[in-house]
Amino acid sequence: MNNLKDVLAKYDIKPRGYEFIGKVKVIDTDKGKLVYKENSNNYDIYEYLKTRGFTFFPRSLNLKNDSYDLLEYIEEVNIPLEQKLNDLIHLTGILHRQTSFQKEIDMDLIKDLYESMQKECNYLLAYYEDLNQYIDTIVFMSPSEYLLVSNIDLIYFLLTFVKVESENWYNILKTKKSIRYSMIHNNLSLDHTLVSDNRYLISWSRAKLDMPIYDLIRIYEENYYDIELENLLHEYEVENRILEEEYLFLLLKLAIPKRIEFTQNTYKDCYELNKYLIYLSKIGALIQKMDRKVEKV
Repeated sequence: MNNLKDVLAKYDIKPRGYEFIGKVKVIDTDKGKLVYKENSNNYDIYEYLKTRGFTFFPRSLNLKNDSYDLLEYIEEVNIPLEQKLNDLIHLTGILHRQTSFQKEIDMDLIKDLYESMQKECNYLLAYYEDLNQYIDTIVFMSPSEYLLVSNIDLIYFLLTFVKVESENWYNILKTKKSIRYSMIHNNLSLDHTLVSDNRYLISWSRAKLDMPIYDLIRIYEENYYDIELENLLHEYEVENRILEEEYLFLLLKLAIPKRIEFTQNTYKDCYELNKYLIYLSKIGALIQKMDRKVEKV
């Protein structure tokens, strides 16, 4: 473990005070406020981003071989949630556009993704059919059980969509020689977006080169109550166009329902299930509304 005083002395920084904000240590120094993160060094990521002209992250003071991050502290401005979410989407589009490249397609990886979706669909279909049959035998259903069986057709619809369209997606990719990759943040949330004199993305420890659509999946799953997927995609495409096979993959990943289980707390079960059904209904409505776009792929 590093001695913080030695770390600061290495950079000729004189501390004035310390405080914890969330999980990070903020240091008030003669050179302004700094953020110190032990056992973290994103130097290589920052350097790569600079080569691509993407600079929407806090300035780093530490060196390549240090075992910590020493970053400028961003004093955040309080802005409406909707505006901050919009900033997050646009920053994501800029990140993907400026780090985008075509990579030779790995059909073994694509096949694994396809088979994983098919396997998950088969499992979930059997699970929900068994659960549906069991609930139907109950004389007095609980409110949460009734809520599920009343909406079970939505789950079957989504599973059927994934089952059919994942095969179409796989066949499309078999005709491609390359696939688009970019640097993805891989941990996007409103907490990792800061707005001050500029807009910033923070917490880059999970960043990697991968298919950019994974970042969009994360944004929507975390914020579906506050934004419509169509609006998200529209704002993102202001910065970076979504390819047709990427759009289909996005729908497929979002449409796979999770395994719903009940607890002894009926009130909580109803609340969580109703919230999740809203999410599924939004995906289902988008699939029905945009089926022409899917068919064009």
